[in-house]
Amino acid sequence: MHILTKVFIVLITLLAIFLVPLVVVSAKNQVAWKTKALQTETDRESARQQLVQARSAHQDEIARLTSEASSYSQQLATKDAQLTSIQEVRRSMEDDLLASRSSAANQGAMNRSLSKSLQASTDLTQGLVGRVGELRTRALTAEERRVELDEALRDLNSRLETAVAAQRSLQEEISKLKDEKDNAKSRIAAYVARFGALEDQAADTDEGLAPDRTLDATILDVRRVGDRTLAEIDAGSRDGVQAGWVMTIGDNGIFIGRLRITHVDINRSTGVVTLEDPTRGLVETGQRAYSLLGQN
Repeated sequence: MHILTKVFIVLITLLAIFLVPLVVVSAKNQVAWKTKALQTETDRESARQQLVQARSAHQDEIARLTSEASSYSQQLATKDAQLTSIQEVRRSMEDDLLASRSSAANQGAMNRSLSKSLQASTDLTQGLVGRVGELRTRALTAEERRVELDEALRDLNSRLETAVAAQRSLQEEISKLKDEKDNAKSRIAAYVARFGALEDQAADTDEGLAPDRTLDATILDVRRVGDRTLAEIDAGSRDGVQAGWVMTIGDNGIFIGRLRITHVDINRSTGVVTLEDPTRGLVETGQRAYSLLGQN
C-alpha cells in the first residue's frame, strides 16, 4: 500500500508537470486568437466602410455622368437647331448671290467706265497719303525733340534751384564765418590792448596758400597721431583744392579750428588741424570745412 501511494504521487506529479505547459500554451493561444479575431473584425469593418465609400463615390460618378450626358444631349439639340438655321441662312445667301451675280453683270459696264476715274483718284490718294506720312513723321520727330528739350529744361531748372539753394546756404555760412572772424579780431585787438602783442605762432598756424575759390566740404575722417590731428575732406583736385590751402573748420557756426591741406587726391584731401581748442570742441566727422576766396 505504501508503494502504491508513492507511485500514485509520482504519476500525479508527472501529470502536473506535463499539464502546466499545455495550460500556458492554451492561454497564449487564446490571447493570440482573440487578438487576431479583433484585428479581423477591425479589418472587416474598415473594408465595409471602404466599400460603402466606394459605392457612394460610384453613385456620385454615375449621377455626374448622367448629368453630363443630359447636358450633352441638350447641347446636341441646340447645335442641331443652329445647324438647321445656318442651312436656311446659307440657302438665302445662295439666292442673294445669284441675284448679286445678275446685278454684277448689269453693273460691269458701269464699273469699267468708273475704273479710269478710280485709278486717277487712287494715284492722287496715294500721293496725299505719302505726303501726310512724311508730315506726320516730321511732326513726331519735332514732338520727341520738344519732349527732350522740356526734360532737359526741367533738369537744368532743378539743378539751378539746387545750386541756388546751395549758394544761399554757403553765403549764410560765409556770413557767419565773417561775423566770427570779426568777433575774433575784436577779441584779439582787446587782448593786445590789454596784455600786449601776441607771440609769433607761425610754427603752429602756418599761413599757407590763400584759396583761389570759395569751397564748402565735409569732414570724412579724423585721425590723431600723437599731438597732431589729421582730417580728411570730401573735396579734391577736381574741386580745385590745392596743397597748402588753409581752410576753416566749423560746426553749426562755431569755430573749431584750421585745416592746412597737405595731400590732395582726385576727390579727397588730407590736412593738418591747427588752433584746435577742447573748450570750443574737437574736430569730428560730419563737421564742415570752408575756404574763402583770397583768405586764409
